Amino acid sequence: MKKNKIKLKAGIKIFRLSGDGETPSFLSFNFRSGGAANQKGVAALLTVIIISAATLIMAYSASLLGLGELDMGYASQKGSEALALADGCVEDGFWRLRLNPAYAGGALTVNSGSCIISISANGSDRVVTAIASTTGGYYKKIEANITLSADAVPLVKINSWEEKSD
Repeated sequence: MKKNKIKLKAGIKIFRLSGDGETPSFLSFNFRSGGAANQKGVAALLTVIIISAATLIMAYSASLLGLGELDMGYASQKGSEALALADGCVEDGFWRLRLNPAYAGGALTVNSGSCIISISANGSDRVVTAIASTTGGYYKKIEANITLSADAVPLVKINSWEEKSD
């Protein structure tokens, strides 16, 4: 078997075997010879590898930040749904109090969740509390202090309306 060696620029050698052809051809990179041109190529290769690694790390960090933002947006949306549900339940409590001043509260279920309305009375003053929960365990609590008028169909005067954090 005769070995042919072809030398290219920057120390790259291609070896191929002639004869029976049983051994496949392969490339060999010789970084120790070739002088200053080869060292510039190695420096350029290392620079490309370092820049690629830095770019990969930045892209990975950006994707993690994007996932965090998506999670925060989802939590905000579910919290807003729970607040809207609690708001609607307090309004429902007001409506039921106008129809029946002895109304003491109850449970209400809608598509996206449920709420519990509780009413405590002190003369014509009432404290209406609604605790709403949505799918995923998000909940909100609203407490409203109202006064009912002595009319045949009482009017509701809202004294305070507050979202509670407990």
